[in-house]
Amino acid sequence: MAKEVVHRLNGNIGFMDFPRDVTAQTRETAYNAYNTLARAKVKTVGFNFESSDYLNSAGIGLVISLVEDAIQSGRTVYAYGLSAHYRKLFSMVGLTERITLVTNEAEMIEKCDQP
Repeated sequence: MAKEVVHRLNGNIGFMDFPRDVTAQTRETAYNAYNTLARAKVKTVGFNFESSDYLNSAGIGLVISLVEDAIQSGRTVYAYGLSAHYRKLFSMVGLTERITLVTNEAEMIEKCDQP
């Protein structure tokens, strides 16, 4: 399915791999993935946008909602794989005040391993 969000686990870290297009059609699989990670009691969630080329306003709204849910549940959120355009957009909508942007998954894991 082209608009499916896939989740992965690595200990207390959960990952959400977003599809090429992040739109309103992504919402259901994104929340299914997030809820699976929440039930696994992950402390940190990484949003992987390495395959994503397009986020429309509904997609940005979805990311904001997921971030708010994670923060309210005491989770730390990272995002990686964003183009310069989407990094700027995340900053403009205030997401960079709530999450940590990193270059890739390896950098995220390294930051999580630091005391």
